[in-house]
Amino acid sequence: MEGFIRVNPAYDVKYVIEHADSKYNYAISYQKAWQALKRARENVYGTWESSCQLLPKYMLALQTYNDGTIVEWLHKDRQVDGVFTLGYVFWAYKPCIEAFKHCRKILAVDGTHLYTKYRHKLLIANTLDANQKIISVAYAIVDEESYESWKWFLDALARHFVGDIVGVCLISDRHAGLLKAVDEVPAFCEPIGVHRYCLRHVASNFNSQFKNVQLKDLCYRAGQALTVRSFETVMRQIDGLCRGAHEYLRRIDVTKWTFSHDGGHRYGVMTTNISEAINGVLKGTRRLPITAIVSATFTRSKNAFREREVVAMNLQQRNQAWPDDVFKRIASNNALGTRHSVDLYNHSRQTASVTVHVPGTSSRTFRVSLLERASDCGQWRLSGIPCSHALAVIRQYVLDITLYVPECYSTIEYALTYTSGFFAPLADVEYWDEPNFQLRHNPGRRIRRRGRDVTTRIHNEMDWPQTRARQQYQAQDGAGTSGQGSRRRR
Repeated sequence: MEGFIRVNPAYDVKYVIEHADSKYNYAISYQKAWQALKRARENVYGTWESSCQLLPKYMLALQTYNDGTIVEWLHKDRQVDGVFTLGYVFWAYKPCIEAFKHCRKILAVDGTHLYTKYRHKLLIANTLDANQKIISVAYAIVDEESYESWKWFLDALARHFVGDIVGVCLISDRHAGLLKAVDEVPAFCEPIGVHRYCLRHVASNFNSQFKNVQLKDLCYRAGQALTVRSFETVMRQIDGLCRGAHEYLRRIDVTKWTFSHDGGHRYGVMTTNISEAINGVLKGTRRLPITAIVSATFTRSKNAFREREVVAMNLQQRNQAWPDDVFKRIASNNALGTRHSVDLYNHSRQTASVTVHVPGTSSRTFRVSLLERASDCGQWRLSGIPCSHALAVIRQYVLDITLYVPECYSTIEYALTYTSGFFAPLADVEYWDEPNFQLRHNPGRRIRRRGRDVTTRIHNEMDWPQTRARQQYQAQDGAGTSGQGSRRRR
């Protein structure tokens, strides 16, 4: 079993039961399987207490053999000379710090539970590369999500990642402590940076207030509307269903949760799902002791950089201007643009009107300004990638498309993302230097429970598909009825 756990930290109880049944033809109880798995994990990774003691030595080894690795501590208190109680620890690898300089200027932050016998949270900061792949750039283990822990984490991000960069967009949920902390970190406040809310969490909080699937879907539509006109149309629909819901959304700063008023800072990213995707990947790892968790982040980062460096090299050998994700989006938009009619206006200002003909419906006209990187459809400003209308104008003016795609999407920047820094192997533990302090776990964070581990994931309506309720109001709308979902509420 220990061999399986080394290969897959997410090795679960059900696999233990299946293994015992298939290899030994013996059915064991869940309790016995859980105890065996717990003992095997401790044999491989140690206990939380021993792992906590090893953590300073492991962090020092990371910094010794991977120059530029950032590790910062905030201890709770000192028990005796040189022995500290675990408080907060932040770490970021040099290749990830360098990679961020070549990615879109967005940082999505989120916190997730650790499934251990001590209450701790793992804070993660992620960004996206040019090929729409997630890069986890920084981590921290804290006792809980609070103003103090978020302020400490954001300060570290500002120092080591933002620096003098202007216009970094921080995307997060609306945790009260986090919102207060953001307001005190200039790097994420205008005019230096911007802060945006995760639309998924806005819709979740909205639904908790009004408990109506139709209103929740309209909230999503309002947030995802590409133009101010479309946004206002949806808001009028919400007002027609429930005045209170309309007033609730109007009280939220519209620049922070909508595409239409964002100004392009989000690069098309509306949610912290990129952080939550990493939470899912680390789900098995989160049951491990603290040093094993840090080691897992190192291994996953190293593997991701190695694999994507190969992808970047292949793109360069093919002389492909953009990674596959961007290339496909531009090719698709370009194909649509060939069916548009373009009326050029001013060559020096690069303006035009584009008429889109849709069979069976009336045509629509969109204004395009290449100098302003804008089209009436709103798509270009949303992500930075030219829409079909813009590409049609670029083609008519016989201009180079690459001049109108942000540099952060190029194959050159994609390659630099994964080659500006490198990961190096650690020597055997016997060669590691001794740190100048010792660490112990915080006994006050101990979870007092008996029996097998249970999930700490608190499920809410964001986890429920609500398919039945959605089908009901859609059927009512289609039949022209005025059921509960379509009655105006005060």
